[in-house]
Amino acid sequence: MLKFRSMRPDAEELTGPVLASEDDPRVTRVGRFLRRTRIDEVPQFINVFLGEMSIVGPRPERPELAEQLAHAIPYFEERMRDVKPGITGLAQVTLGYTGKPPPGSELDLFEYDLTNPFKVDGAEDALADHMRMKMLYDLAYTAAMEDLRTFVQLEASILLRTPLVMLRGGGT
Repeated sequence: MLKFRSMRPDAEELTGPVLASEDDPRVTRVGRFLRRTRIDEVPQFINVFLGEMSIVGPRPERPELAEQLAHAIPYFEERMRDVKPGITGLAQVTLGYTGKPPPGSELDLFEYDLTNPFKVDGAEDALADHMRMKMLYDLAYTAAMEDLRTFVQLEASILLRTPLVMLRGGGT
């Protein structure tokens, strides 16, 4: 997946591969602008042209992070089964940057029931829980593919909502 670089070259030297956070200190000043405006995603249209990606679909994770998430989240790999990764997706236009539901949203009401399934003390608001939320949206997207009318409506909705998310600087 092609992207413009938005982090320092040594960003993961001490930590190894980790997911980006909302106010990630590893992101450069120019990188913050690229991410906020989504310009860092523009090179992915080359991936779409080459048939490696779709405009809409579940967002891909780097292989080393996907492996870690698959250990922490049952069925995490299923979200990409038989679906090309996308530049934008249902989770990206619905959830916050890290996958946390927006305050007051319908999903926010169910966040407690959907996260920290083993109710481990001190694990509240864990990154794996937010990725689990993204996975639910990815699975809903792939489930919509079973009915053409539902799929076309969802695809159109995502395509229409994406520019709004870009302009507001929200989403993932």
